[in-house]
Amino acid sequence: MGLFRRKEKNETKCKECGLELPTPERLARHLKKAHGNVPEKKLDPDGGGGGTW
Repeated sequence: MGLFRRKEKNETKCKECGLELPTPERLARHLKKAHGNVPEKKLDPDGGGGGTW
């Protein structure tokens, strides 16, 4: 039946780091968490960030 068989190796391998994952859904989650374009927090030089000081 092939219910638990991987579809293709290229479909579940990360192009960034080469990690192989069991499902395409896991690959999508990995890409978002490990290689996502999350902007780093930058300090505002004017102090408009609402800090504690």
